[in-house]
Amino acid sequence: MNETVCITGASRGLGFELARLFYARGYRVFPLVRSPASAAALLREMPECRPIVADVADDGCTVAMRTALDEHSGTLDLLINNAGISGIADRFANVSPRETGELFNVHCSGIIRTVHGALPMLERSSNPRIINISSRLASLSKTAAGEFNQGGFTYSYRMAKAAQNMLTLCLHQELSGRGIHVSAVHPGKIQTGCAAHDADLKPHEAAENVFDWCRTAGPLNSGQFVEAGAGKLPW
Repeated sequence: MNETVCITGASRGLGFELARLFYARGYRVFPLVRSPASAAALLREMPECRPIVADVADDGCTVAMRTALDEHSGTLDLLINNAGISGIADRFANVSPRETGELFNVHCSGIIRTVHGALPMLERSSNPRIINISSRLASLSKTAAGEFNQGGFTYSYRMAKAAQNMLTLCLHQELSGRGIHVSAVHPGKIQTGCAAHDADLKPHEAAENVFDWCRTAGPLNSGQFVEAGAGKLPW
């Protein structure tokens, strides 16, 4: 039987390319998007996918995911937490608690909501995996070494992604004993509307790298922070 994958933030960019790739490879795809219009667009592209309309920033996401997955599948093999937003302020004088709160809500609390929604179905899988799309900017080691000093990267995004990495480790420590793989994956420097100055990957290229990691993910490499297609990253 083909595996089942749920991908959050699937309306555009990396999430959309991942949904298209998994769909083309015969997976049962549950793309999570925020609007009915986005769901309709996905169905035109992938007629047999099963969109879930929900917002990871809202507590209702948990019930929406659990209901859809239980009704149409009953089992989930792979949860890819891709949904994310970027911040604005790259200087402390402009940083606001509101902005940082919004990013923590999506990048951290959002994953708590989706894992709560997916966990009963993941536990029915023979190879359950949770892949949290992280960022090189989450690395405390790289930040401390000054690697990103000239990048103009935002406080809120770097803070939220670093906290998300901690969440990944906490989930790994609890869930690995139940056979559930959990890892943090930096997809590479993707060329998007808010891309870094050194971005060098098209979204579909990054999706291929993440797809390859998902295929090899299992109990033996759980709890890792990696750049898909390149290797391990320092926490």
